[in-house]
Amino acid sequence: MVQAAFHLVLKPEMGERYIDLHTPVPLEIIEQLEQGGITDFSIFRDGDHIFGVLNYESESQLKIFLAQDVSPIWTQEIIALCEYREVDSELPLLKRLARVFRFEGF
Repeated sequence: MVQAAFHLVLKPEMGERYIDLHTPVPLEIIEQLEQGGITDFSIFRDGDHIFGVLNYESESQLKIFLAQDVSPIWTQEIIALCEYREVDSELPLLKRLARVFRFEGF
């Protein structure tokens, strides 16, 4: 299992709209997450900052997942809310954050 995290900065006052767009997440997005091998995906909000953490089965499967846009209107609405959205060249929808620390228990 592989884990990745990402960070978005929303335009001022767009936090509630971001939540609205995720309540609920469109079914086609949920299905794509499952097909992409993502086993756990959480999004956290702190004001205008969005942080996401996802676990997935394989890098190649994740790249295939991110290359497909199954809900272009929804995706464009999310992108339009963002003030800052750095992306990786290999993962077009997000830029991974570098892990600083992880505690896995005993």
